[in-house]
This record gives sequence, structure tokens and C-alpha cells, in this order.
Amino acid sequence: MNEETFTGSRTYMQRAHQVIPRGVNSSRRAALRPTPLAFTRAQGSRITDIDGHEYVDYVAGYGPMLLGHQPPQVIEAVHTQLAAGVLYGGQHEAEAELAERIVELVPGAEMVLLNVTGSEAVQAALRIARAATGRRKTIKFEGHYHGWIDPMTANGPGSPAGTGPVPRPVIAPEHSVIGPEILVCPWNDPGALADLLAQHGADVAAVIMEPVAVNGGNLWADDGYLATARRLCDQHGCLLVFDEVVTGFRLAPGGAQQRTGVTPDLTALAKALGSGFPISAVAGRAEVMGVAEDAVAHGGTYNGNALSVVAANATLDVLKTDQDSLYPRLERLTGELANGIEQLAARHGAPLQALRAGALIRLHWDAPKPLRTYADALAGSTEPLRHFSEHLIRNGVHARETGLWYVSAAHTDDDVDRTLSAVDRALAEVSQQLLGSAR
Repeated sequence: MNEETFTGSRTYMQRAHQVIPRGVNSSRRAALRPTPLAFTRAQGSRITDIDGHEYVDYVAGYGPMLLGHQPPQVIEAVHTQLAAGVLYGGQHEAEAELAERIVELVPGAEMVLLNVTGSEAVQAALRIARAATGRRKTIKFEGHYHGWIDPMTANGPGSPAGTGPVPRPVIAPEHSVIGPEILVCPWNDPGALADLLAQHGADVAAVIMEPVAVNGGNLWADDGYLATARRLCDQHGCLLVFDEVVTGFRLAPGGAQQRTGVTPDLTALAKALGSGFPISAVAGRAEVMGVAEDAVAHGGTYNGNALSVVAANATLDVLKTDQDSLYPRLERLTGELANGIEQLAARHGAPLQALRAGALIRLHWDAPKPLRTYADALAGSTEPLRHFSEHLIRNGVHARETGLWYVSAAHTDDDVDRTLSAVDRALAEVSQQLLGSAR
């Protein structure tokens, strides 16, 4: 695709930029090359832009489209609900049904509160943790992302890593407001967490983490680390909170906690829960969630809105009913993609790794092998990934410049073949581009 083929998206961005800062409503979308794309339609594994180009889609709405775009059972449920109402300002039976489904599927869930976004679910979980423990401080980890709301942006992707002894300096994106109640720790380092809790444990309400560090590089914890974190939280009387906004329902019906066998006190869920309809949840032990009966005000006009709730019920019904075939197939397709990418990278002499976590792939360029820590992820090169993403788009694959790919149940073997052909062409173009810039 040449520059003229993106005329519609470029024209749209010029228009949008007049009335929307950066022309986008989520700042990360502005980084896409050759231009942020404007879309008109999405179906299954494919998405179509305003210029009529169809792409195999691995952005998946930034993660929610685990069943692919327009999953029939979900769309049918929403169509039916539209005739009955959108927002009641009161309760409806589907809310309790959804909470019951989450309790059934997610190991750490005994009670559930609904929100709209993942960032809100994290904030609700931390507010509940503070009320349940009577403490104020939170320990989070370098490279883990818990939404855009202050103060949890500290030391997440896009912020430089802290250095020095534990506790790490708190480093946040510009204009974020971070207070002394946020303590940042290196992840997958049991000694560092033990030291931080020994120093501050009496004041710590919650230890929050992505149980698989997707935003920090798609990294699995070493054997025993999550269990050690569980034990340390119990020892110091603080709550273990899993941010499963990304991994929930995607790695397994019960998320990463089902895969790892470690159960948190509280869990934040979103993305795949609603198949693109805006919904999130905080779920946890009844004893902990019980503080929301009187000690925590949990509000939100759109919490439990009928359309999102019925979409989530239909989504979870598909995931539960089809789990014996759906998840193995996702693992197979993701494995074939990741292995194929690395084989093509080796053929082109490109230092590209494709790390897997369930139906997730994270690409790293020129990063250490084996890649185990957030520092390792930061040591990789980001500019080649931006070039790679641009050339994939020019070859019919919609992929983020960060290298994070979401595989969906709608992807097919033909999609994998088409994608690997595009990867082959993109790697050839990127390698030639990098060789030319080195001269």
C-alpha cells in the first residue's frame, strides 16, 4: 500500500484534530504508523478501514474481542435487550446472573461489583482494600499497568524504570499526581517484596500485580513467586490484588489465577468480559467484599447497564460452553503464530522474539535472551517494532506498534498463513530499512 491508499484516514485525522486533541480519544492510538487508521466495519477476525482496506486484526479493540468482532451470540443478546431498555437506573435480573457466572468461573470470586472500565475496577479494588484493612499504602510493580487514573500510573509502561535500593523511586508520566502511599517494587523478585513488606507492611493495604506481566513484556513469574507473594500478604495482613483486566477469561475461563493456581483476595476484570461492550468488575472474597455493604461507596451511572451486562452474560456463556475446544484452539493458533514469527525472524537475521501467554503474543526486538524481567524488556529496541508494525499494516495486518498481539477465537488457519506471509514481507522491508540507516 502506498501513501495514497491511506487518504481517507489521513483526511479524517486532519478533521478530527481540529476538535479532538491529537485527533484520538485514547492517546496511544496516535502513535500508529503510517497514520492512525479510521475504521468503518469489523467482522470476525477482519477489520476494514475508511479507505476500504481489510486487515487481519490483532489489535482486537485493544483486547476485548476475544470472540472476534460481532460474535453472533453476543450481538443477538444485545439486539434483544435493545427492545427492552438500555439503562434503568435500577436493578435487573441479568446483573445477578452475571455476578453468579463470574463467581462460578473465577477462583477468587465470591462476590462481584460491576463498573464500566478496567481503570475503575482497579480503583474500586484498592478502595475496598483500604476499607477492609484500615491501611493506606499500596505496593505495585515496575512495568505493570493498572489503568490511567492517578496514582496507579507510577512506573508503568512508558515510565522509566526505577533504580536503587528497595523501595524504588516512584516515577510517573508527566503531569500524573503520585503520593507517598504508592510503593514500587521490582516484580518476580521475592526478596525485594519481602524487604518492602518488612519495612512498610503494617501500613500496606494491598499488593497489586498483573499475575502475568503482559504490559511489562508478557512475562510469566518464576515458579513459586506468586505463591510467595500470597504467603507474604497473609503474613503482613495485606490483601493480594490481581489485575486481570487483560488476562481475565483470555488465558482460561478463570483467568491467570486458574492457570497459576494462586488465588488473590480481589480481582479486577474487564476487556474480554464484554466482547467490546464497556464493562468491568471487581470480584473477591465475601469477607473482603462485604465492606462495600456500608464502608465503601461504590457508584457509577452506567454500572450494570443492561446492554453491557447481557453482552457479558452471552460472552461468558460461550466461553464456558466451548471451553474444551476454544482454549486449546487459541493456544494452537497463538503457538503457530509465535513460532512462525521467530522462524521468519531467524531467516531474516532479525533479533525478534515472540513471547506467549495464552492467546497473547508480545514481540521484543533486540532484547536479552532469555527475557525474564522488565529491565530486559526495556533493553529492547522500540523503533524497529514501530517500523515492523507500519509494514504489517501496509501488508494487510493490523498490529500495534508496541508489539502486543491479541489472538481471537475468530482467527483461522488461513489468517495465520496470511499473517506469516505479511510478516515475511515486513521483516524483509524492515531489515532493508535498518541496513540503509546504518550506512
